[in-house]
Amino acid sequence: MATYRRRRLLAVAVTAASVTVTACAAGEPSTPMAGDPAATTTAPATAEALAAGAPARTFDVERIASGLDRPTFVGAAPGDPEALWVLEQPGRVLRLVGAEWSVVLDLGARVRTGAEQGLLGVAFHPRFATNDRLFLHWSDGEGDTRVAEFRAGPDRRSIAPEPVRELLWVDQPEDNHNGGQLAFGPDGRLYLGLGDGGGAFDPERRAQDPASLLGKVVAVDADATEARWEVVVAGLRNPWRFSFDAALAELWVADVGQDEVEEVNRVRFEPEEVPKNLGWSAYEGDRRLPGPEPEGGGELVFPVATYGHDEGCSVTGGFVYGGTRHPELVRRYLYGDFCSGTLWTLAPTPDGGATDVRPEEAKVPQLTHIGEDGDGEIVFASAAGAIYRTVSPGEPGPGPS
Repeated sequence: MATYRRRRLLAVAVTAASVTVTACAAGEPSTPMAGDPAATTTAPATAEALAAGAPARTFDVERIASGLDRPTFVGAAPGDPEALWVLEQPGRVLRLVGAEWSVVLDLGARVRTGAEQGLLGVAFHPRFATNDRLFLHWSDGEGDTRVAEFRAGPDRRSIAPEPVRELLWVDQPEDNHNGGQLAFGPDGRLYLGLGDGGGAFDPERRAQDPASLLGKVVAVDADATEARWEVVVAGLRNPWRFSFDAALAELWVADVGQDEVEEVNRVRFEPEEVPKNLGWSAYEGDRRLPGPEPEGGGELVFPVATYGHDEGCSVTGGFVYGGTRHPELVRRYLYGDFCSGTLWTLAPTPDGGATDVRPEEAKVPQLTHIGEDGDGEIVFASAAGAIYRTVSPGEPGPGPS
């Protein structure tokens, strides 16, 4: 479905040889309505809050690898702290040591690569160091969602090309809003974020349909014999990256907006409760849209931070920082935007909100993923073909040319 917003994003990303996997579809503009409930006891932090001061220089970014093909993920694997693992949208899994990388799996023959399709997510089993198990999420030849388990070799130089088992197949009605994130939660289950199936303003209301996995964060016991996925959070448009803050039992979800609002959500992790609802497509951010109210009976959760399309156009979620390289960032949530490359951090508040939203001087072009290395330090993937890391301001570092 070629829409205005996807065409506009293509123009932004033309230098990357492919458009971003986080693009949004367009439709009619949203209409703010008076009397909307507050997100929490604190109002969402907005782009206006950023105008209070100049961007902070908390860190600089250094390019550590280049020449990659539209990376969609970068992060470390348990038991392999010296390496970074990278996904490329067309289907390759890479292992990066220093600036040198090797291909450990090529799923290109199985993967459809499009604007928002491709190899989108990976999660390593918490005991990957001893059991070699990992899980991949990709778009198959028909454009549908697949999640399967694979086995890595003991030397971590290869992954067996045939999956051990398939955990999920989901029909995708459109070629956008595929979500992408895979991650293990604090309860040991495997979590997946799925978009609403595409189409402007979720015309079939899949995000609010309790019988559909689309527009949801879902979870499964990956150690069980039979994979039974359960909805954990509903009412999502295109959750491009979520993360867990195990210290506070919270889930942070960045949801790509429609025409006006990008949003960051902070959700109390309560897997035994009725799934919480982030409001799409009744709400875009904290703005009420025409149409029915949210369904399902779960608590309606509003974003703790938003920004408009004068600041960017496609949010990329990150995580609550717990490393040691940047003490001033500890317990702050980091996120960014694909189109502008802007990075922000915010401070969670005890009442479940957020404050002190601030932009960083450092930027990452075509930002697709914010991950952690083996020391819990920040790394970034760019669809322009590069991997970056943070360094202290002014710290010398050659990086690749």
